[in-house]
Amino acid sequence: MLKELKILNGNLELKFNEYTYEYTVTVDSSVKSLELEYVLDESATLEIVDNVLDEKENIVILNVANEKDIKEYKLYVYKEDEQTVSGIDNYMKELELSKIDNIDIYKVQFLTIGIFLAIIIVFSIIFRKKSHKI
Repeated sequence: MLKELKILNGNLELKFNEYTYEYTVTVDSSVKSLELEYVLDESATLEIVDNVLDEKENIVILNVANEKDIKEYKLYVYKEDEQTVSGIDNYMKELELSKIDNIDIYKVQFLTIGIFLAIIIVFSIIFRKKSHKI
């Protein structure tokens, strides 16, 4: 089926996932149609429906078919003025730079618990009550 999808003249709100079938796309008000870059399975074909962007809000449909079934991806395309789109670009770039890739939340939690237990053990050794024999 559809393995990869990039919008060359717009911003795809979510990272593409072949099992997510609806996306929001923002484009500049001057864009007349989406320029797509995609990768399909060997046996799949792609049909693009309604890729003429006349209105402020449009729906472009991608029908991906193979010998077994057809998947329909809907792209909700919103035209915005150039200043707004560039503001979104800058915001998305900042998010990409600020996020930490490849960190599993469970690893972070496990590491935090381990550090906490190590601190407790060190303090218990240092500040344990010493018994005095008389």
